[in-house]
Amino acid sequence: MADAPTDSGVSLSTFFDRYKLPSGVKGECDEFVKSRFPEESRPCPFQGYCSYTVCVGTGTVVQFRPFAHKLDLGVITTAREVFGTLAPETDYLGDLGQTGLHIYSMRRLPGVSLIDLRADNDRSALRAKLENVVRDFAQLQAIGWRHAKLNKDVTEKRTVGSSLKWRLELMVARLPRRFHNIVVSVLADLPDIERLPWAFSHGDLIPANIMVCPESGKILGLLDWAEAEYLPFGVGMYGLQELLGEDKDGRFVFYPEAKYFRELFWGELIAAIPELSRDTRRVATIKQAQILGILLWHGIAFDNGKLDRVVEEGKDDAEIERLDAFLLSPLGSSSRILGKSRMLLGSPFALVRKICVGNP
Repeated sequence: MADAPTDSGVSLSTFFDRYKLPSGVKGECDEFVKSRFPEESRPCPFQGYCSYTVCVGTGTVVQFRPFAHKLDLGVITTAREVFGTLAPETDYLGDLGQTGLHIYSMRRLPGVSLIDLRADNDRSALRAKLENVVRDFAQLQAIGWRHAKLNKDVTEKRTVGSSLKWRLELMVARLPRRFHNIVVSVLADLPDIERLPWAFSHGDLIPANIMVCPESGKILGLLDWAEAEYLPFGVGMYGLQELLGEDKDGRFVFYPEAKYFRELFWGELIAAIPELSRDTRRVATIKQAQILGILLWHGIAFDNGKLDRVVEEGKDDAEIERLDAFLLSPLGSSSRILGKSRMLLGSPFALVRKICVGNP
């Protein structure tokens, strides 16, 4: 889905204005925190689109969310069962009177965001740390694989998983024409994609939600599991693209090392899931699932959580630009390149070499 914008701590009123909350509600939120927690508290430096978050001391955050974006604690429990301490412990504290806001306390994850890591390091120092981010991202996918379920065993599919075909059909009809062949190719492969194991997938893999060690770049945790759900393995790899570059002057720009980082990811993934090295067809389908993930996260507008509209040029240009970068640029992913992966032959070592060259 198209990423909702994030607000900096300088503009905290945006959340309250967006949800048409009375002017005194921020004060009520702050007073609630002070009444429940003796430690010093302050608004967190980065605020999400759908919540107001307060940092308490050094180990806790308190989050206020409107009913439309209330957390499903069952989802958080599953995240912790699958990913352990990479997902924060979360408790429900009740609601804030007549405001309609629901309140949660969470363990504050260690480290700094990937955004901060990029800002605080020059290019030479950053490369080695980004290598570790990419390696750990591959390991996250492998954890998801080991805890995956068969399609038939996912008894309660959520917003995205329950509507994959419908969303692709919307995009076939309404995305700009240059993406048409890619979407049609993924739609044709959807039955094979849905036969993959279904892995528990984070729903908002953006740099602000990836917490890393400032010294090494190793991933220490992931924030904001609100939109997580079981999806075909590979769909959650949409987030890899965000690790291969960053926004410069309003446009996404791949790092010079993007090809190397992509090769590193696929090599680490195959090493962590050895059975994939013997199943070239399944690898090809996983790569199509990754393309599906890119389409779902950048081809469908967020629209305050409605997730029912295809992005449009002139209205959602930031997301269109990401689709161009991720699917059509030489350093991005495309189903035309992926089509070649169906022809992979030879030993497991040949497979690793093949999937690491120019593929998603």
